[in-house]
Amino acid sequence: MHYDMNRYSSRLFVCTLGFLFLLGVRISRAQEAPPPNNVGTLSLQECISIAQDQSAVANAARYALVASKWQYESFQSDLLPSLSLSGDAPGYNKSIFSNVLDNGQVTFSSRTQSEASASLAVSQNILPTGGRLSLSSGVTRLGIFSNENTYLWQSTPLVVGLNQPLFQFNNLKWQNRTEPLRYEIAQKQFVEEMEEIAQTVTQQFFDVYLAKINLENARFNVARNDSIYQISQGRYNVGSIAENDLLQSELALRNAESSLTSAQIEYERALNDFKILLGYSTDVSLELEQPEKLPEISVDISKAKELALNNNSESLLYRLNEIQADRNLAQARSEAGFAATLNANFGLNQTSEQFSDLYTDPQNRQFVTVGFEVPIFNWGKQRAQVNAARNQQREVANSIQFQRRQFVQQVEYTVSQFLQLRGQALIAAQADTIAQRRYDVAQNRYLIGKIDITNLFIAQEEKDSARRAYIRALRTFWTGWYNLRALTLYDFDKKQPITYQL
Repeated sequence: MHYDMNRYSSRLFVCTLGFLFLLGVRISRAQEAPPPNNVGTLSLQECISIAQDQSAVANAARYALVASKWQYESFQSDLLPSLSLSGDAPGYNKSIFSNVLDNGQVTFSSRTQSEASASLAVSQNILPTGGRLSLSSGVTRLGIFSNENTYLWQSTPLVVGLNQPLFQFNNLKWQNRTEPLRYEIAQKQFVEEMEEIAQTVTQQFFDVYLAKINLENARFNVARNDSIYQISQGRYNVGSIAENDLLQSELALRNAESSLTSAQIEYERALNDFKILLGYSTDVSLELEQPEKLPEISVDISKAKELALNNNSESLLYRLNEIQADRNLAQARSEAGFAATLNANFGLNQTSEQFSDLYTDPQNRQFVTVGFEVPIFNWGKQRAQVNAARNQQREVANSIQFQRRQFVQQVEYTVSQFLQLRGQALIAAQADTIAQRRYDVAQNRYLIGKIDITNLFIAQEEKDSARRAYIRALRTFWTGWYNLRALTLYDFDKKQPITYQL
């Protein structure tokens, strides 16, 4: 009995240890994993990645790129052979028609028949000439219903056809120049939109962080001004300060409390707007990490201009507009002159009452037609269209030349400005440290009665202002960094082009 009790106690002890171990594991896991509605603390780069992955703006940019991709594939299909099947389902026709006999007498006869056909064709566009080559094969059945039903068959085992415009505008050839460029522009615009999302997230990230700093300063000022007010009351009671100083400290406390309420409202508004930008609902809880340290990035202005001219979609749009102006001029010239179309067909055909004899000893079938159009007199319409297209081409060329120079100037200004932003942010950081130390010194001097309350409040305001200026300097630096990336589509920190996957 004593042995059973010991064994029972041992088992109970082991089970208790196991239960406590499992409970500890679950508690630790619950502490490690944030709740479903708590995203946790996010850095600037994490916020950018989240917005680029799940925000509505990023998804819209992806759909736009996918649509451009399908449009480009649709054009590429025009350069490949196509296979088509056409035909007529069996049709039924019963009618009465007039018939003139050999003696001149007119009689009326009835006719009942049906007809069905099917044709299979392979066609290929000819890119250099703008023509179209085709191969086809078909069969037709004619049924005549009278006292004895009769069926006639006709076959075209093989027909080679050519449709070739002569001295006409070759739209396919120009599309072969513009469509690949359009798709390249769409790809560049997608990367630029991702970088623009990074700029927007950066701006709102620091807006939220600045609102958070203002809220922390407001709470600190309420607590500190409350202490100063209590100290001022004590000094006023013993007659060491005037009533004006007491009222000034009380007014500072009330203003600090009002500023705290405003700062709380502004922080919640900025944070909710930021959550929506990231693709979250406003009931999600998240915190922002302190901004990252400033990287040391060197940018060569000449290289930045070269990258922008080669990579930026705006620069590629200049090239597309030039090609389209040349295309319009070529089209106007071709439409103003002689135009003709050559249609040629050569093949085999055969007719038979028996389907089994339909492909026996087929006969030649060929025809050639040439249609043409020559403008003789139209009151100078073609000449006016050509002159209009020529002057539009010159307008586009001069406008693009001016826009390209402006674009290069913008790149130079952006790089020059960015190279100064890091130094300005470092100076703002030093000013923030100095202002904080000055406030600590002023506070200690006020406590021992060396300075009045006015100088203390001045030091407090300068401390808060220097802190805000530092956050704004960081905001300007990081916004400028992503603006430079969007212009050049190049990461100067990692020394590689910027790419994004769908």
